[in-house]
Amino acid sequence: MEERNVTDEFVNLLFEKNQSELPEPVLEKARCCLMDYVGVTLGGSAENKEPMDRFLTENVCVGSCHMIGYDRTADCRTAALVNAYNSHTLELDDGHRAAMLHLAAPVFSALLSVAEERDCLLPDLLRGAVIGYEAAIRVACAIQPEHKKRGFHATGTCGAIGSAMAVAAMLNYSMEEMKNALSAAATSGAGLLEVITGASRQKPYNVVNAVSAGINAALFGKYLQGPRDVLGGSRGFLHDFSDGSGTEQMVKKDASFAIEGIYMKPYAACRHCHAPVEATLKLRGDETEHRDMESVESIHVATYGLAVYGHDHTQIDGSNSAKMSIPYSVAAAWLYGQCGLEMFREDKIHSRQLLEMAGKVRVTEDPELSVLVPEKRAAVVTVFYKGGESHAYRVDYPKGEPENPISFEELKDKFTSIAHTAGRQKEWCDRVVDGIWSKEPVKTLISK
Repeated sequence: MEERNVTDEFVNLLFEKNQSELPEPVLEKARCCLMDYVGVTLGGSAENKEPMDRFLTENVCVGSCHMIGYDRTADCRTAALVNAYNSHTLELDDGHRAAMLHLAAPVFSALLSVAEERDCLLPDLLRGAVIGYEAAIRVACAIQPEHKKRGFHATGTCGAIGSAMAVAAMLNYSMEEMKNALSAAATSGAGLLEVITGASRQKPYNVVNAVSAGINAALFGKYLQGPRDVLGGSRGFLHDFSDGSGTEQMVKKDASFAIEGIYMKPYAACRHCHAPVEATLKLRGDETEHRDMESVESIHVATYGLAVYGHDHTQIDGSNSAKMSIPYSVAAAWLYGQCGLEMFREDKIHSRQLLEMAGKVRVTEDPELSVLVPEKRAAVVTVFYKGGESHAYRVDYPKGEPENPISFEELKDKFTSIAHTAGRQKEWCDRVVDGIWSKEPVKTLISK
């Protein structure tokens, strides 16, 4: 009997989905993901103006590809890298709870630049996005949570595969070309979770690496024959990055699409912070009911184990450190009734009152919540008041999950709000949204 080839099974699945007629709800989800991506990337470009301007000025970046938020253009790869970093800066980009990675940042950053360079139409880009999401989510689900426990950032490792397969699907690769590109992406994907610690600003760099690896794999690696089974081999991706126990689910054929399981983020913090933030907002109530900080003895957050390590710190070393901190995010939600971008500005992260409140927040693992992962990533927040009174609230599905979705109008409001903060007017926002729901060339959309 011939030895099983997991990579062939996986590529065949992706190829068949790419050749099929995609359901309209799936395409609609892809359009919403693109709109969300453009908004958060535009916001990131405003946040990173100084370092990105220096990078673009000090390096030769000649080309005709646009970068979101910039009046200048650059070559395809440079434009993709700049968009990639900016897209993950605000911590507002979409993701998948079981796969534990972000999708729009690596997938659309690769697609937009290649599509502009190759004169692709929006429907082709959307098809590529659906397949890119499918590939990255399926592979990530096969190796999580062991992958995260080993210290790897799936957005960097699996995001490279998603980027490569997205470009391959958009450009209608043959099955052999798709397998070659997948093999090149699998061997070049990387990303360490150590970059989220302290004052580091390199968490978005894992997206940059994923996009670089994905584009190179799709445009160069497709010409070079890869190994027999880069995913399932004894020294392959599944074995080296995890224990390979999720292989069957990864290659299971069904009519659904992984993009349908994407969450959208209403709060500008790591997704592990969202259930605690939402529970805190419920407990806080409106302004007429809100009790001041002095009345609070402590706040206890009980959540799943994977959300604790790396997210329970109260020492805040900068904006990125704050976005990774459950105590800080909960403190912001309690004091200000929100956890938006303004909560992570310099004036807030150095606020004595906010940091003092964060010091009252304790985060611990609840084993009963840990066993629910990945079906639920829940948290129970209990506020203990001076005098002995306490109140608790549990959130299983924070806002934005498929089970508790953000409406289209809420998503559009998020897009518009970020765009306005970045200096864009309503007319610009309307043109971009209309363009995403059109069939025009991608270069027309990205140059708006």
